[in-house]
Amino acid sequence: MKCSPRAWRLILATASVSLTTLAAASPSQAASMDQMTMMEKQIKAMQAQLATMKREHQREMNRIHQQMAQQRQAEETDPYGARNAYRGAPPHASASPNAGFATAAAPGPRSDQLLPPVNAATPYGQLTGTPTGRVLNLYGPLHRGQVQIGGVRITLGGYAEAATIFRSRNNVADISSNYGSIPFANNPNYHINEFHETARQSRLAALVEGDITKALRAQAYIETDFQGAGSASNSRQSNSYVLRERVFYGQLIDDVDDLTLLGGQNWSLLTMFNHGMRARDEQVPLTIEAQYVPGFNWTRNTQIRLVKGFDHSRYNIGLSVENPQQVISPGSGGQYLPPGAVSGTYQNAGANVNNPSTNYSTDIAPDIIAKVGADPGWGHYELTGLLRFAHSRVSYDGYGKSSTHVAGGGGGGLILPVNKKHKVYFQASGLVGTGIGRYGTSNIPDVTIDQKGQVKPMPAANVLVGLYGNPTKALQLYAYGGMEMLRARSYFNAGGKHYGYGNPLYNVSGCDVEGAASSACQSSINRVVQGTAGFWWTYMHGDYGTLRVGAQYSFTYVSSFSGVGGTPHTNDNMVFLSLRYLPFQ
Repeated sequence: MKCSPRAWRLILATASVSLTTLAAASPSQAASMDQMTMMEKQIKAMQAQLATMKREHQREMNRIHQQMAQQRQAEETDPYGARNAYRGAPPHASASPNAGFATAAAPGPRSDQLLPPVNAATPYGQLTGTPTGRVLNLYGPLHRGQVQIGGVRITLGGYAEAATIFRSRNNVADISSNYGSIPFANNPNYHINEFHETARQSRLAALVEGDITKALRAQAYIETDFQGAGSASNSRQSNSYVLRERVFYGQLIDDVDDLTLLGGQNWSLLTMFNHGMRARDEQVPLTIEAQYVPGFNWTRNTQIRLVKGFDHSRYNIGLSVENPQQVISPGSGGQYLPPGAVSGTYQNAGANVNNPSTNYSTDIAPDIIAKVGADPGWGHYELTGLLRFAHSRVSYDGYGKSSTHVAGGGGGGLILPVNKKHKVYFQASGLVGTGIGRYGTSNIPDVTIDQKGQVKPMPAANVLVGLYGNPTKALQLYAYGGMEMLRARSYFNAGGKHYGYGNPLYNVSGCDVEGAASSACQSSINRVVQGTAGFWWTYMHGDYGTLRVGAQYSFTYVSSFSGVGGTPHTNDNMVFLSLRYLPFQ
């Protein structure tokens, strides 16, 4: 039995009191002196034993401190060693120097050393390190890139990218091209190439999730990059571009009733899904180009979304109420005001926390999107409907007139497996209607101004086809072709002047003449067409992430409605290179 030093001090004090008492005893008690001598010997023996215990205790403490220092050093050298030991896997130190890593010419990582990462089950999610959040047990083993805090699990995602951009026309753009603003030949930028290097598409992502009940899960997801630009941002020296909100939402998932409620900023429900209808399962093109491909229908904006699944999510219906915004183009003739009108209001410059350097349309109701999706066992299929409300007001002296035009359209999409061995898939999607330009990646106009001075939705159509697959485990190829177009002009003439969008009397005779004034190139974009192809090569994949190399080429053709002097058109050849490191994949 071991005693603490305090207990031993108490024993010694008691013994001292006993000795004092014995010393003061009468001669009649002299016979007890032999007992006192024996007690003194016992006390000395106990003191010696206590000293020995102290030395043993100090040696044990030194051993523990040394062991803890060794453990800290081992964790810094191999963060996953303790987990591997718990799982019965050999530590990294016992493996070869390249264990856990793979190159294009070497085998993959050892599957017995780490639990696999949790990435989205879509091609785009795998390229961007998007967390899927389909964890069956929040108290089970952690995967790479995960942290547990009580009953809340955090899954990290994203990547670091170094990209190179070359364009045959000077768009004055970074990683996101502005297809609708490719210059015509009258503009000197048409004759100037463009070269940039950028890291602004590098992405940070985090998924936070927890169980409220056995059937109800809560999730919050944020995704950011550096494609924002502040008032002082520039590329001269410090490249001080700012962090921006890409996606930021929360959702409740009822697994028993297959019901999901989402609120926040996310990809529009209009965007095609790879399968099902869950967030982070969107079918986004695999391009390096951050503006994707013409014909791809999407926005990322604030919304409230409800999705109901049937037959274990093989069939889904969804409804989303989303933040509205109109793309408005009065045309080269400028804003028209009818006789007697003093002003027309269809947009205003940003105020308060909105951007003062851009305009915001006068919307009075949200965009409403409904979708039906099916995954019957071979392929994925969707049907989508869109409802929009374009609003404006014309003011007269003492009164005014407001106008609301109902716009929208419908479309669908499909993804078909072509070759399962090489994961080859064909996809097609489209959208047709009026006032749908905002949802195309080229942002052709939604509305123009009519003879009453009010906004008028214009008929449009978008279409995209694509093919992608993996000829080898390390190589992924893709090709897309897309088009966005306005299906008809919307114009009128009044007071000897020409108004509207695509007016055939607009002067376009100088669009092919360098140095010609803008008044000689009154173009109205009619069609944007692009073909693009590229690849992603997984150079290295292992316990500490994935390194991918990508390249993409695209040819973009832009044509205007015809006018006086011909049918203007322009084009652009673009090349993108990318080096991506995904630490959590």
